[in-house]
Amino acid sequence: MLRLNIGSGQRKFGPDGNWTNIDINYKWTPDVIADGAWMPMFADNSADVIVLHHILEHYGCGEGMPVIQECHRILAPSGSLLVFVPDMWALAGAWREGRLSDQLYFTNVFGAYMSDEADRHKFGFTKNSLYSALSRVFTKVIPFDWRKIEGMDAAKDWWVLHAEAIK
Repeated sequence: MLRLNIGSGQRKFGPDGNWTNIDINYKWTPDVIADGAWMPMFADNSADVIVLHHILEHYGCGEGMPVIQECHRILAPSGSLLVFVPDMWALAGAWREGRLSDQLYFTNVFGAYMSDEADRHKFGFTKNSLYSALSRVFTKVIPFDWRKIEGMDAAKDWWVLHAEAIK
């Protein structure tokens, strides 16, 4: 069973659950150094689960589509792509209502810069825009049900937008 955590950064998954952590930045010491949009080291239909945990917002408008397409290529039939991004609709509402500080809101809008341009957010998603992007490649897109997946450490909070795209 192949499970990929693309854009693992500081949040590696495993060692339980047979995870392969992938990042383009060597400083995070991933198992594989690669761009999520091009991963020829993984065969077609070879992964059961692929996770994009707070990754798509680091691509500009439309620039994340090659990553979604590459995930579709690698996923086995009935495999799942799990996507987690900041929910810009929920965050904006909380900020406008005074329930969220400027610092937390703008960190989610622009990213938590840690001396690397890759830390910056270049796009934001609402449920509609995320599901629309995923539906361009996948025929079934549903909310992730938060079932336990061994070794996966996904952030679960009111401001995390989550989706499961099934091949």
